[in-house]
Amino acid sequence: MNKPLDPETNVLRTLLVDAPPEVIWKALTDPDITRLYTSTDISLGLKAGQPVQWFSREEDKTRKVVAKGTVLALIPNVRLRYTNYEVGGGLPDEPASHTTVDLHLVPEADGRTRVELWEGDFAGLPQAIKRAREAGKVWVESLVGLKRESEERARLLAA
Repeated sequence: MNKPLDPETNVLRTLLVDAPPEVIWKALTDPDITRLYTSTDISLGLKAGQPVQWFSREEDKTRKVVAKGTVLALIPNVRLRYTNYEVGGGLPDEPASHTTVDLHLVPEADGRTRVELWEGDFAGLPQAIKRAREAGKVWVESLVGLKRESEERARLLAA
């Protein structure tokens, strides 16, 4: 039996989006779209077992790595799971400092898609509860942006 996740050291979010999984998937994995709602570009060509990076765009037009990890699972239009290391987070770049992010897209009977997000476990990190809360706030903003971009793109496709 799985033990329940501690809500203090794990981020759990669910959001209903009025768009099909394919549209949401593109918004999750296309750097031209991720930049619109996260201000970062995700690396191209995601593949299971391969590195993934997020880049900020600096005022001088250069790109700076702000987060990185490894893709653990990739099922297009269904699931994206990866390790996550915040480059400026003040922790050493070692596996113990990485969290895991799992995004799952679940089609609903009414045509919407349920986006389920988990990031954790922060329990072994210094200031675990604070880090989890901060990550949770960032995820709320990102998921609202993902919803907005996906729904707008779904409306354009339907027109």
